[in-house]
Amino acid sequence: LDNLLNMAYGVKRFSPITIDSMTSLVGMNIPGHTGTGWCIFVYNLSPDSDESVLWQLFGPFGAVNNVKVIRDFNTNKCKGFGFVTMTNYDEAAMAIASLNGYRLGDRVLQVSFKTNKTHKS
Repeated sequence: LDNLLNMAYGVKRFSPITIDSMTSLVGMNIPGHTGTGWCIFVYNLSPDSDESVLWQLFGPFGAVNNVKVIRDFNTNKCKGFGFVTMTNYDEAAMAIASLNGYRLGDRVLQVSFKTNKTHKS
């Protein structure tokens, strides 16, 4: 069937086992991938959260490149979200699976790969 589909339509069935050395993720728009790691969006942080909270949460899952808590310009309090960049995809995915829905204080975190949303003006 695979050969028939390939001959008739130029369709090849994807198999992760047959990826060759020519296959690359370079140039592909993959949500969360920044080129230097995998960017994770963390939502529902408390106003008192800082970068150390993100390091402590994500560090046990693997190599963390960077953390950033987004702060209100006037109050310098956390706006409720932040970003974590992890080196390894599998470690990032495990962190997301483990921490999404995690209760931090009186808040339940929402954790996912960052998406490249376009904002309306």
